[in-house]
Amino acid sequence: MPRLVQIVTLRAEIRVLTGLRVGAADAALVIGGAENPIVRDPLTDQPYIPGSSLKGKMRSLLERAHGLAQEGQQISQVRIHACTTEPAYRACQVCNLFGIPVPNGARWFCQTRLRVADMFLTEASEGELRAKEMTPPYTEVKSEAAIDRISSAATPRTLERVPAGARFCGDLGLMVYEGDDVATLLDYVAQGLALVEADYLGGSGARGSGRVRVETLWLGAIDLEAGVPRAQQRWMETGLTNVADLLARRDEIGAWLATA
Repeated sequence: MPRLVQIVTLRAEIRVLTGLRVGAADAALVIGGAENPIVRDPLTDQPYIPGSSLKGKMRSLLERAHGLAQEGQQISQVRIHACTTEPAYRACQVCNLFGIPVPNGARWFCQTRLRVADMFLTEASEGELRAKEMTPPYTEVKSEAAIDRISSAATPRTLERVPAGARFCGDLGLMVYEGDDVATLLDYVAQGLALVEADYLGGSGARGSGRVRVETLWLGAIDLEAGVPRAQQRWMETGLTNVADLLARRDEIGAWLATA
């Protein structure tokens, strides 16, 4: 395994454009509550975006965008693309970035370079929701109806969602190993985020939910020497306004990351 030389942090602020729902387990149902509740932080009872939801959506969309077969390894009853030979893995940026299940006896893979943290409501966003006289957990209940095609009878249902306008913030971490092309890896992260913006996050996207936009990005780095951080995390002085900015400033970002 190559030596770890740098840890890059991409701090992202995501704005909800249409009501967002990442569903909770059935055990979260309460009497009198919405039929389809969303996940909430157990400490604050506020909604959040699980890192697994964002990372999984990015990977799925990148696999499809690059024409990668998705009938490979099966994890938790979900099939994903996963290279099974070293040459294929070396040439596949998606597998390099997101990792693959442990191949029997293989030593040529890295389980994952990308780490996506849970994203929580920003303080400013919480204040805005409170100013609108919303109370914790700061959610809305959307009413829908399924219509029987023969009888025209309506079957009502309700969905709990995070309201449009809410903003969440969290970190994406990139582990950079000796020999990695960090600029290309960051390109794939940016592509994944752009694809999520073009599609949706969470559930009920085909019915209008889950449109999001990455509005602000901050780039940081921890440089390692002989396995030890040289100093505390450093940050680029100028932030990135959106995903397109991250792609457009590729050379500038690469030069900054190379300057330890």
